[in-house]
Amino acid sequence: MDAAPSDRPSDASQVERAYREIKAGIVDGRYRPGAPLSEVMLAKAHNMSRTPVRESLTRLWQEHYLDRVAGHGYFVARVTVQLIHETFDVRRVLEGAAAAWAAERATEEEIAQLRHLASLPHAADDDRHDTRGGTPAEYRDAEAANVRFHLAIASAARNMLAMELIDRCLAKVDRFMSLGVHFGPFQHGATEAHLAIVEAIERRDSAAARARMEEHLDCGSRLMKEALLRGQLTHVGVL
Repeated sequence: MDAAPSDRPSDASQVERAYREIKAGIVDGRYRPGAPLSEVMLAKAHNMSRTPVRESLTRLWQEHYLDRVAGHGYFVARVTVQLIHETFDVRRVLEGAAAAWAAERATEEEIAQLRHLASLPHAADDDRHDTRGGTPAEYRDAEAANVRFHLAIASAARNMLAMELIDRCLAKVDRFMSLGVHFGPFQHGATEAHLAIVEAIERRDSAAARARMEEHLDCGSRLMKEALLRGQLTHVGVL
């Protein structure tokens, strides 16, 4: 017996699910740069019809996660050195401003939450990879905790557009990390850097909050460049 109309997922919710699941596959490295993505394959893999898959592919193409080749369909967009540098440059501007705004606008409850989120779970300091060739689970947990902290600051800044753009940048960084970067160096000192940002926000010192955030992101940018030089990232182009 068919489900009642009210029980069926809406077209919009199906498109959103397709978008989120396919994007997650790109970000976490299951769909590697350059890989072809067909509507038939994705519909089968995600247990849905081709219509929401088609709409989500268009959306992901518009957000530059996919390339579209006439007559050949969609391919996962390649990551370039330029894209990595540009992403960290934009994060520095946006998140520096967000930290400064948070120092002016965050509630006491939000500051307490930021202090709670500042500490990252510790992962073993080694270069192991799991059997899928991705990031070890403990590093995934640390990266997810890091994203929660940075988004919490963006939320406390009370600027929805900035938060949306920061969220997009964080997803791109997560994708870069999935290409083979070892999380260990990024964890060293991260909790201390986070706490320094929170303390500046708590003092309502917007200039210091901006400076501490910029220093933290400059460190991340330097580590990413070092990872590139060591050849840790796979499937990365020059331009």
